[in-house]
Amino acid sequence: MRSGKGFTLIEVLLSLGIFAVVVVGLMGFCVSLAALRESSRNLSQASSDARAVLEQMRETSAGGLAAITAMNWTNWAANNSLTVLENEAIAVNYANPNVDPLDITVQVSWTERGRARAASFESLVTRR
Repeated sequence: MRSGKGFTLIEVLLSLGIFAVVVVGLMGFCVSLAALRESSRNLSQASSDARAVLEQMRETSAGGLAAITAMNWTNWAANNSLTVLENEAIAVNYANPNVDPLDITVQVSWTERGRARAASFESLVTRR
């Protein structure tokens, strides 16, 4: 007969098993959350870098649209410390460099947890 003053070995083992499953699930959730946070931070940084390039283009447009298309924006970004992400590269493409407004695509690519990531940003710039 059981006196009711304690737990049996089976009850303790079952409780420990349930606790272990919950802890492993929470750990997996925390790891996923950290990866999502890193991905979000990197995308935000890439967006900020592209915005800086587009802002500089807007300022350069006072000299005409040819001043924008003649500049090497990849080197400009590297010289102005915009490539802070792992293996970050900024490329600028024009749909047609001879039209006004100028249709610009700024593509930012980087490496995140061993995988290549990229984001493209488009804008129209006209002569100021």
